[in-house]
Amino acid sequence: NQHSPAPKTFKIKITDKNLLKETGGIVQGMSGTPIVQNNKIIGAISHALENNPEMGYGVYIKWML
Repeated sequence: NQHSPAPKTFKIKITDKNLLKETGGIVQGMSGTPIVQNNKIIGAISHALENNPEMGYGVYIKWML
């Protein structure tokens, strides 16, 4: 549990093969892109890992509302 907002709330991994094929993963400018899990928006992308565009960080929707 996180008790206060932070820009790196949770780590994400891109698993969508089509997205990886088209973009190579998280690219510059994707900050703020919604993260959907089980048909619900759970947060947004905040950062990508510089050396691994398949990994990044997200911010919980709770901190954005």
